Amino acid sequence: MLSSDQHISSKELSNESGLGLMEVVISMSLLGILAISFIPVLTNSWKDTSTNTTIATATQIVNEQIEGARAVRSAAATSPSCQDVLSYLNITLAPVIDPRGISLLPQWSATTCPATYPGVVRAQVLVTRPGKATPVASAVTMIFVKSAV
Repeated sequence: MLSSDQHISSKELSNESGLGLMEVVISMSLLGILAISFIPVLTNSWKDTSTNTTIATATQIVNEQIEGARAVRSAAATSPSCQDVLSYLNITLAPVIDPRGISLLPQWSATTCPATYPGVVRAQVLVTRPGKATPVASAVTMIFVKSAV
């Protein structure tokens, strides 16, 4: 026979101190639903990041081309002539590959010399993706010229 000190009540046997199978299944289900809800957010952020990388690279190309056009001049001249600028703008530019592997094609739009000197030459540079009509980045600059030649 059990003494009163050794007697185990049914109340003590039913006291569980851990997680049951149902609690674990419910917790995993809730975590799964939360994870699924974040998938569109992650997908959109990856797309935005890749688009921003391409735009940043195209903008850098535009800036480099504008700085190159402003700096062009013949060896003896202190400021560029219209012929110097037009010669620079007529060079066919090689495509540039951005960090994601996207090909970007810089190109200058047609421009003309001013009617009077000194004057300015309006130049526009566009960076497009091959096969696409919409530019990724573009800018217009005015280049001061003192003479035609």
